[in-house]
Amino acid sequence: MTEELENIKSSGLTPSTAEKNWRNRRSQKLEKMELLNLQSSLNSEIQAKQSIADELSKVRAELVLVQKELKETKQKVENVKNDSSKKDNLIRELQQKLDSAGDNYQFLKNTSRLARSESGDSAGAGDEADVEDNQPPSVTSSKSNASDNSGEMLSAPVSPIIDTRPAHLPPKPKAHQFLVRTFVAPLKCNHCTSLMVGLIRQGAVCEVCGFACHVVCQEKVPAMCPVPPDQTKRPVGIDPTRGIGTAYEGYVKVPKPGGVKKGWMRQFVVVCDFKLFLYDLAQDKSAQPYVCVSQVLDMRDEDFSVNSVLESDVIHANRKDIPCIFRITTSMMDPPGLKNQTLMLVDRESEKNKWVDALTELHRILRRNKLPSRTVFQAKEILDNTISIVKNALSAAIIDRDRIVLGTEEGLYCVDLDREGIQKIARIGDGKKISQIQYVPEEQLLIAVSGKQRHIRLIPVGALDGHDVDWIKVVDTKGCLTFDTACYSQGCSSNYVFCIALKRQVVLYDINRTKIRHQKRREICLPTSAQCLNVMGDRLCVGFPSSFYIYSLWEETPPFCLVNTESTALSYLCHNPMDALIAVNLPNNEFLLVFSYLGIFVDGQGRKTRDKELMFPALPTGISQRDEYLCVYSESHIDIFEVSTGDWVQTVNLKKTKPLSTSGMLCLTLATELPHMVYLHNVQHRENQIRVPEVTIHHVKERSGKTVLSRTRRRFSVREPEKVKVGKGNTAERRSRMISAPTNFNHVSHMGPGEGIQLQKLMDLPAVKPATQQCQTPIQTPTSVSTPVSSDERSVRGRSVPQPKPLPRALQDSGSRRNVHNGSASNKHPSFMNPWNQRTPGNTASPDGSGSVSSQEHSTPSVHTAGSAQAHSSGHEEAHEQSSPRHSIASNTSSNVSYPPSPRERRTTAPAAASVPILPLHAPNAEDHGGSSSYESQS
Repeated sequence: MTEELENIKSSGLTPSTAEKNWRNRRSQKLEKMELLNLQSSLNSEIQAKQSIADELSKVRAELVLVQKELKETKQKVENVKNDSSKKDNLIRELQQKLDSAGDNYQFLKNTSRLARSESGDSAGAGDEADVEDNQPPSVTSSKSNASDNSGEMLSAPVSPIIDTRPAHLPPKPKAHQFLVRTFVAPLKCNHCTSLMVGLIRQGAVCEVCGFACHVVCQEKVPAMCPVPPDQTKRPVGIDPTRGIGTAYEGYVKVPKPGGVKKGWMRQFVVVCDFKLFLYDLAQDKSAQPYVCVSQVLDMRDEDFSVNSVLESDVIHANRKDIPCIFRITTSMMDPPGLKNQTLMLVDRESEKNKWVDALTELHRILRRNKLPSRTVFQAKEILDNTISIVKNALSAAIIDRDRIVLGTEEGLYCVDLDREGIQKIARIGDGKKISQIQYVPEEQLLIAVSGKQRHIRLIPVGALDGHDVDWIKVVDTKGCLTFDTACYSQGCSSNYVFCIALKRQVVLYDINRTKIRHQKRREICLPTSAQCLNVMGDRLCVGFPSSFYIYSLWEETPPFCLVNTESTALSYLCHNPMDALIAVNLPNNEFLLVFSYLGIFVDGQGRKTRDKELMFPALPTGISQRDEYLCVYSESHIDIFEVSTGDWVQTVNLKKTKPLSTSGMLCLTLATELPHMVYLHNVQHRENQIRVPEVTIHHVKERSGKTVLSRTRRRFSVREPEKVKVGKGNTAERRSRMISAPTNFNHVSHMGPGEGIQLQKLMDLPAVKPATQQCQTPIQTPTSVSTPVSSDERSVRGRSVPQPKPLPRALQDSGSRRNVHNGSASNKHPSFMNPWNQRTPGNTASPDGSGSVSSQEHSTPSVHTAGSAQAHSSGHEEAHEQSSPRHSIASNTSSNVSYPPSPRERRTTAPAAASVPILPLHAPNAEDHGGSSSYESQS
């Protein structure tokens, strides 16, 4: 035990040293581990860099190899192109040689015929020679196949290419099996690469090889099915000189309907046929464009231009997008010289430059080739948005060169377009809605669909001159759908009829010179409600869904349908019902039937006469026909078609336009988001059919330094008929009158806004005495002063009426307070007569010294005599000494004291002893001007 204790004592000093040694060893181990970790991470980084360097070397080597292969491929492509061009040239030369050989053969044939005819002894011999020559030759010699072939060539009048073909060629390949199809997205023709525009039945597709083309391009497609690949890669139907074919296409962004500040939306643009077709896209980026065209920009437009934009042109655009924006300008309305501008945004500035260069080059080619101008109509502004009746216009008709009538929701208006002075607008008749209107010049008669019930009314043209002419209502015409007029000859005179389409019948009326100006002629029963109505000579064409029927105007003959349902070419009309819009009568007993999706050509038996159909780029919202041209209105533009050929000749960039007449001469448009009434002028006519107001354009410089165009607005005056004025009542008339200025008052003190208003005290007036004492005893008021009335004023304002009864106490007090608040108890008496009542002069003084004037129902006059002048004067002085702040209100325009006239002045100026000053006492329900006590002046 002792030894162990000694050992423990001896070892008691070592634990601290052992612990230090242990800690040192532990720290050394940690440092070594950390060093090993760093070395391993460094080695891994070195290995990674080495692998990356190796991979980079491999990629570089591959890139060099690919570039080399690409260079070789380009060289091969160039060689193939050269070979292809050489082959094309060789084929062209061989074709020319074959054509010349055919001409030589034809020449030999003609000369042989001539020789035979000359060698004959008679005409009969010559005829026999011709017969023998036309007969197939008999091969009697077998010297060579060439002689046989030449004999066949001389006998058959066909192309030498086909006739010289060897007999051992393979059989003729299959022919195409084309069927007309409807596409749900824009598609290009495989023959000419132009767009197949339309809403339905845009083109034909081969059921075997899938070759798609225009219906008119079917005959030009190679007969071989399938078409050889070399011909599909390089279509032969492209003609750059005439713009046939797609020149450029791509995706752009255009401003949203609210403008640039609302943002941009993607559209697909195709440039073909010297037009720009813009198609809307769905929100999905991979979505196909819609088949309906959003906008069409015609490069044949005389004002067409493509330019970049400045920051001042697109103030709401993002600054970084400005270099990528370009602008396309076309004409719109002239006058006033408005242009249609379409902004387009692309992703990069280089892409914008490509678009601008391509469109500029195409426009240069168009100008260089000097293609004939196809402009037919030019839009000219007649009325602008400063006239409120334009926005509700529904119909219009031209009366003469200086006048038009406008049917609106509020009624019928006659607009005078005379250049001199202020243009006049007169309201005709009552305020009933005018949905449709036509003018018959020979009969001096207007025919209109009037009111919500859509009755037919006949309006003599004398009503436009302000004469009191009654409108003639045609009975039993409630619910009129549409109508049309026609002229027919009866002997040496011409008579007119109008046809009214009702629910299931058409009623014909003759226009005569009797009092009611019309006489019912006959009724025609219809199978269903008519959608359109057109008179064609002595025939009536009525449109129904997917069909048109022809009726005789005078004879009771059964109608015939212009759509033959048994024909397979028109069977799609039965399966896809379409609204009937209009029918146009063409020469050679041919008709153009226009439906809501397309137009077709048929004959009198309802059979289709042409494969070509009218294709609308957008859904029609209206239609009109004038001067052999068909105007199809859509949301963004107007398309002009030539009815005889069916060609699309022009596009007018007027958005949201609707025709106001069947001819489309007058239209309502929202081209600038504001209503404008425009006149479509046919440029083939030298003069306008109506007077186009001149517009003065001024160049105004804004603060930013940009020069803009400002035009002088025309002024119009609106004339209301007398019965319309009376019908509006007193409220509307009272609002148009001016409130008279204060007269004959004393300036006590000037108080600013809000000063002393709460401290004012109202002065109560004594009650009005009974009516029996009013003529003898004047009303004693502290501030009443009698004012003389001149003879001129008496002649204008005076009028004898029965003496009114006294008012109750409350009304008298109320009226007295208002007179005191006015600041003058003896103000000039107002005249409350209606302006349309004829005023008659009357005496202002009665024989007993009292006077009487006219007043409205809510006013009762208090009668004074001339003998009360002294009392009025003393009462006024007493009230002035009281210095009541409510006594008088100072005028803002007067700074001098106005003293009441003395009795002497009244006696010397006019015989006022019998004059009657008036203190109007307003009833509580009387209508005043916002609490103001100033009286209304009457002129």
